[in-house]
Amino acid sequence: MDASASPNDAPYQVIARRFRPQTFQELVGQDDVLASLRKALQQGRVPHAFLFSGSRGVGKTTSARILARCLNCEQGPTPEPCGVCAQCKSILDGSNPDVLEIDAASNNAVDDVRRLRESVGFATMTSRYRVVILDEVHMMTKSAFNAFLKTLEEPPPRVVFVLATTELHKVPDTIRSRCQVLLFRRVGEQDLQKRLRSIADRDGVTIPDDVLAEIAASVRGGVRDAETALERVLPLARELGAKFDLAAYRTLVARVGIDAVIGVVEALLQGDAKAGLHFARDLQQHGTDEREALGELVEVLRWLLLLKVDGPDTGLVPLSGALRERLQRLAAAVEPHRLDAMVSAGLLGRERLRRIEDRGVVFEVALVRMAQAGALPTLADLLAEARSGGGIAAPAASAPAAPRPQFGSGAARPPAASSPGSAAAPARPAMPVMPATGDLKARTLALVKDRQLLYGTLDLCRFEGPNAQGTVVVTLQTDRKMFRDRLASPVVQQEAATAIQQAAGAQAAGNPVKVEWRLPEVTATGGVAAPPPKVDPGPATKRVMGAFRGRVVQVNPEDRVRDSGAEAAPPVPAADDDGAPVDEMPPDPIE
Repeated sequence: MDASASPNDAPYQVIARRFRPQTFQELVGQDDVLASLRKALQQGRVPHAFLFSGSRGVGKTTSARILARCLNCEQGPTPEPCGVCAQCKSILDGSNPDVLEIDAASNNAVDDVRRLRESVGFATMTSRYRVVILDEVHMMTKSAFNAFLKTLEEPPPRVVFVLATTELHKVPDTIRSRCQVLLFRRVGEQDLQKRLRSIADRDGVTIPDDVLAEIAASVRGGVRDAETALERVLPLARELGAKFDLAAYRTLVARVGIDAVIGVVEALLQGDAKAGLHFARDLQQHGTDEREALGELVEVLRWLLLLKVDGPDTGLVPLSGALRERLQRLAAAVEPHRLDAMVSAGLLGRERLRRIEDRGVVFEVALVRMAQAGALPTLADLLAEARSGGGIAAPAASAPAAPRPQFGSGAARPPAASSPGSAAAPARPAMPVMPATGDLKARTLALVKDRQLLYGTLDLCRFEGPNAQGTVVVTLQTDRKMFRDRLASPVVQQEAATAIQQAAGAQAAGNPVKVEWRLPEVTATGGVAAPPPKVDPGPATKRVMGAFRGRVVQVNPEDRVRDSGAEAAPPVPAADDDGAPVDEMPPDPIE
């Protein structure tokens, strides 16, 4: 290196590298994981394989490097590496030959695993332990995992594997069962703010607390994401000094701001799609990313849902003061299902913004749908209306309208009474019935709507009456034997008669009505039987009657067809030994 070179000529390192934690004490938000590692080091019971799992930027690889220093420190194994010995320094600068950090995303084949198995078989060069860190291990192929199983289960002495992944579900169970799994969680906003404050102070820059709070809230628990966001802010904050505030930060990163987001959410909750479109136009003119803006809207709606479900004193919403009071007022005036529909519309819009080029149109459509969310009846509402037999109020006389179709009753609802000379509402052409009969049937079906079998059977009946004698005639209008047998049961008839008597109670003027059942006769083929014609048996039947002293119970249908002169030719009857035709037995009834 040239002696005349200035210190400023040294390559710049980003915050995530300059301020990378070097001890377990500097890690934030992973107390449970660190406690487990410290106990294992203190007791000398360090397993040969770890599996660190968690979202990006929460300290998995950093913890693996600190663990390598703890194992190889000249004063160790110890949970507090000195940081000044040759082993600690070589691990810190990445020159230690016994600490291997491998990117499993690019070294994921069987040959790569084979070379790794050969390298770990040799003794360590300068360190106490050989530590192998496999980052993004879930990217390895199935064959590579299988080739790695035996080495992972029984590694050579003084070898420790540390596997890191952001997608634990993609790691085979055979690998997970051979490792001690430690789950790294997302870091809380308070811990992130402390971390960012520490970095800003060490870098000699003053940043307002509300800026740090907004950075911590925007990264969703990722330490590296928070440090990257702070990296963008530091130059402007150093230049502006005391003038750097929350407004300057939002202008720099093109964020909407919580105040503006709550304002547009309030307008969308009132169904004001016009305000949403103007909001989208303003964001496009300022160059704000549509997907990030939609994410902020969804976040505010999520807070409202949490306040609605968990109560106004919930600790799940990070806001306080006037903003929290404003959200509490909004949450008290909205229903959870509307918030759910708006969140779903926002999430759908964010997903489409990733795949469609015309982002402005997608953003505007998402805002319009959020304004209209919850206005249309849901499927549950339609089902409830169908099960209740309709229940739609008749239109006012001053504004006549065509009747809406009624659900679930199986019969037309009678039109509302109209004054003389007014236009009558058009009747439904499908099943015209008398108004009184339709009322009785509809009321009866409403009473038995929870008993599906009885409801389906009575829906296929015609109701007549009650007449002057207080009798209701119920006629089954289907030729299906299953309905006829069900309605022929005395228990079913009693149950149905009770419902009909309750429905007709007002018309009966205190006198219980009588129910008369008319059921069609079911034939062998399942159809409705007609009265049999009076015809004499055929000659073959008479011979059989004479031989066996029988009597006529039912005339053979084939003889009926032949004697009535029908066009359809009957099947040829069988013949006995002397050539005389012999009648076959009548077929058994079938359903």
